[in-house]
Amino acid sequence: MAVLRICNKEVAMIHNTYTGRTCLVFGANSFFGRTVSEHFSRNAVNLGLIDLDSRRNDTLAQTMRKSDCQVLYRAVPHGDEDAFTKAVENISTQLGNIDYLICSYYLEDMRNEIDQRDLSIATWERMFDEWIRSYFLILKAVVPGMIRNKGGKVVFMNTTIGYTGEGEGEGGLAGEGSIHESACSSALTGMMTSIARDIIPQGISVNGIALGPDYEQDIDRILWAAHLWLSGMGDYSCAQILRLY
Repeated sequence: MAVLRICNKEVAMIHNTYTGRTCLVFGANSFFGRTVSEHFSRNAVNLGLIDLDSRRNDTLAQTMRKSDCQVLYRAVPHGDEDAFTKAVENISTQLGNIDYLICSYYLEDMRNEIDQRDLSIATWERMFDEWIRSYFLILKAVVPGMIRNKGGKVVFMNTTIGYTGEGEGEGGLAGEGSIHESACSSALTGMMTSIARDIIPQGISVNGIALGPDYEQDIDRILWAAHLWLSGMGDYSCAQILRLY
């Protein structure tokens, strides 16, 4: 039995909830992707790990393979639809039907690389390509298989910077971030909501997790949020974003 400690409370997670399932993590080398992948690898979840070529890190897969699960790692060029499709096909052929899709992102890297004062079109296009377009392409590659299998769960990683305030009308502004990040975060919310509406009738849940400014110090709540959407406890919700302020 694996145990998460959340706010000094213990939440039991029975291995049978996940054992033998297959989870595809896009953006596996992001902080969120690594955290969730490492946790699932200890719970006998088979892992398909996909990164963009620019974020490739084979040591991640080598670490995961030391656990009691099957692990495949693939890297794809950003914006290459055929590469996304082939990577997903290869993973599903070797690991079986994909039960979970986690769309993560390299937010901490991009924040270090992008100057908030840089309003060039090239900067806008880069963040949009690596974040929004990549999410769209991985969904196009994975969701048809979930529809054929009549089930699946999708989790979008987002950021709280896309909201105008911290919470519902509390009045505080969201944490510091670039205008590019804010625009992409808001666009992601709209895309997730639209996709959820279309595939709810197919038995597929789509929900999100929005990370606050100090998310790297908040591993327990990150794992709890992922467990909520993937375990079935949150199946009554769809197109909802759990904001971790």
